[in-house]
Amino acid sequence: MEILPLLILLIPFLIFAFLGVPIFLSMGFSSVIYILIFHHKVPFIVIPNNMVGMLDSFGFLAIPFFFLAGDLMNTGGITKRLVDFAASLVGHIKGGLSHVSIIANMIMAGVSGSAIADASATGSVLIPAMKKDGYPAEYSAAVVAAAATIGPIIPPSIPMVIYGLLVNVSIGRLFLGGAIPGILMGLYLIIASYFISKKRNFPARQRATFRQIVWTFLSSSFALIMPLIIIFGIVLGVVTPTEAGVVAVFYALVVGLFVYRELHWKDIPRIFKESMIGSSYIMIILASSGVFSWLIASMGAGEILYNFFTSISTNKWVVLAILNIFFLIWGCLLDPNTGLVVVVPMLMPLIEKVGIDPVHFGVIIILNLMVGLITPPVCFLAYLTSTIANADFGKVVRESWVFILALVFALVTSTFFPQVVLWLPNLLMGGK
Repeated sequence: MEILPLLILLIPFLIFAFLGVPIFLSMGFSSVIYILIFHHKVPFIVIPNNMVGMLDSFGFLAIPFFFLAGDLMNTGGITKRLVDFAASLVGHIKGGLSHVSIIANMIMAGVSGSAIADASATGSVLIPAMKKDGYPAEYSAAVVAAAATIGPIIPPSIPMVIYGLLVNVSIGRLFLGGAIPGILMGLYLIIASYFISKKRNFPARQRATFRQIVWTFLSSSFALIMPLIIIFGIVLGVVTPTEAGVVAVFYALVVGLFVYRELHWKDIPRIFKESMIGSSYIMIILASSGVFSWLIASMGAGEILYNFFTSISTNKWVVLAILNIFFLIWGCLLDPNTGLVVVVPMLMPLIEKVGIDPVHFGVIIILNLMVGLITPPVCFLAYLTSTIANADFGKVVRESWVFILALVFALVTSTFFPQVVLWLPNLLMGGK
């Protein structure tokens, strides 16, 4: 049975993961079990060789630098300024702070590239403000969690860096490909929050004057410039993604220390420590996935999956629909980075053979995994924001379903209208 080796590798991994074993150990233990069973085919030396080999890429240095840049900007006063700017734009609409949380997260998405970082930064500012204005704690937590899913879709994006390096796809094209889907996510979430706010008669704030809008814009302009530096630097070929990460760190330091002056020298060791811990967790997962991916490739899993999917249909739209369903479920069980490194490499032969653009595929798969961050049973973002709001987790999940449907609508739009993803990268970087 040709699928048996794949099951022997994947089933122990899932069992370990569900038992709460750290993901990198789950991949390591399942790889060892596989090698013990098939020791006559696979030597143990592949474990250290592939762990080191997986990280032997200059491009992976972009991950810790983007982590650090996001942490520096979040600590350096960016969040409050972006929230004030968003409030001046949409705070006067019914349910104003709901929309502010979404707009603020869309802007924050251009800074950190991490959904968890965005939820933590904007949630710590907006959730107390929403509760003070009379919004239910559960609703406040749900809308901030849903809005934070935009973080890794609007560039820059840590999951897109990982995907691009895993499958050798242009990170610049991926960044550009996520821009319009990210805007659609925000638009659909605002529509959902507006109808909820109107139905429940949530409050609105006083309309900002033109002078206030200009002032908040100028106050947040240094933060707004940062994503443009990163994106256009990569797109124009001035810097690599890793070099863009270095530029972002330097820019964040200068803005936080000398412009906003809310970042202090004494804060820097703590920020560096937290960024190293956060990024090292991703890097050790990537190292473990090197072994995992090598074993998957050696057993011909890509061909197995290709035969399985094409036995159902060779139509790329049917394949994309099935993959969307799979990744929506997969994203409910594992964090996005793990979801990418475990499954994506074995799916690429299928993607190439049925004619799916790898940039299109990458963006919609990451969007799928972001929906999983607010979908039970794992829903990392809902746990985080419910803790910030001191709200009942089950009620936060129930409040989230309308927003989940809005995000799924954005996913369907991006899946079956590929130009939503591909138009911008083709316009600015060439292509079909």
